[in-house]
Amino acid sequence: MDLPWGFQTAFTMQTRFRRGWQDAALMILAGILAACSPSPTPAAGDLRAPVQAGAATPDAAVGELIEHLRYNDLAAIPRIGLPPALHDEVAAAWRRGESRWPLTELPLDDNLPKLLAALTRPQAERQLHAVFRGQISGQTPALQEAARGLGVFGKEYLGREGRYNTRQRQHYTQLIDALASWASQAPLGEPERGRQGVALLVKGAERSGITGDADFSRLGMEASLKALVPLYIASKQFLGLYGLGVDATLAGVEVETVETEGDRAEVRVRYELAGREVRTVMDAVRIDGRWYLTDYVEAARASLAPAAALSEAVTPTGR
Repeated sequence: MDLPWGFQTAFTMQTRFRRGWQDAALMILAGILAACSPSPTPAAGDLRAPVQAGAATPDAAVGELIEHLRYNDLAAIPRIGLPPALHDEVAAAWRRGESRWPLTELPLDDNLPKLLAALTRPQAERQLHAVFRGQISGQTPALQEAARGLGVFGKEYLGREGRYNTRQRQHYTQLIDALASWASQAPLGEPERGRQGVALLVKGAERSGITGDADFSRLGMEASLKALVPLYIASKQFLGLYGLGVDATLAGVEVETVETEGDRAEVRVRYELAGREVRTVMDAVRIDGRWYLTDYVEAARASLAPAAALSEAVTPTGR
């Protein structure tokens, strides 16, 4: 998938950043795209309730996923987000290298192996520090100007990319506006924050033990997601260095079921990101008596081999 926020285009437009831009952009992308604080982060798996597939109500299908993200329990996302049979299919496809859902929900999914390779190669911290000093340090005004352009590039991307529906485009447009506004004011070129940010991301990647796509197949879906937790936490801390509190955003998400018709429902979602209110509506579907996000179920099915993905629609199965 292309990068929706146009980081590649924006950075190459700045001629002073032409050499070494990829490592620097990936370093920033690791934080910006991982979730969506400087305060202490809850420990992984800190939720008290055992994980059960689906949710009892449509709004809980959203709210429980958010809680697991807040508490860094990444492995719970497919367990709670997919019906058991589909979960097992996706897990098997991970082993074969045919699916990387739910990582494909991230805009940088195709670049994640490259990101991990850049952060885990020998002397990665020293090399990335050198990139930051040579290409980014002290360049805050230029980076902020580039960030303003990212909003334009991102919305142009959404307008021409056919994979997003109308609601997704409206939601992502609000995200782009909020993130571009934040980045256009953040001290992106400040040397000390850059030093701390590089160290956080490199250490998080090292602790994951994942250096590329082959490790995802070797470990399988659940173990891979558990392994990525240190990098996920480091990414949230990275953003916190620049004033973007991801955990505060996750803690403030409000969900409400606004319409239910049989085994279909609509859930209104509201949260604040970088000081801006974001509103969207998400669809939920009831399968075998439990509620799931329709987009997640459809995306997981689509991530399977084409024949398997097309063999079954997202069909409600009632109570």
